[in-house]
Amino acid sequence: MELRFTQLHATTIYEDNTGCISLAQRMHLRNRSKHIALRLSFVSALIESGQLTPVQSASADNIADLGTAACARPAFERMKAIMFGDRR
Repeated sequence: MELRFTQLHATTIYEDNTGCISLAQRMHLRNRSKHIALRLSFVSALIESGQLTPVQSASADNIADLGTAACARPAFERMKAIMFGDRR
């Protein structure tokens, strides 16, 4: 979009928060979520146009947690291997 490349298919966004996916797809704003309306409307427009596809993923499979949350060593090692492409 910004780089002016032709997008051949939708970009998949993996999200472990079902509330986030619901808000993005349906724009169901409540009093507690109205403050994010502007940013959410941008994402919702991308979903509606077919440029983004939100997909629910299990929290245990959320690779982004490696940099943001503490996790047990086995989970860390599994996610590290996935992140660096070693899926043995």
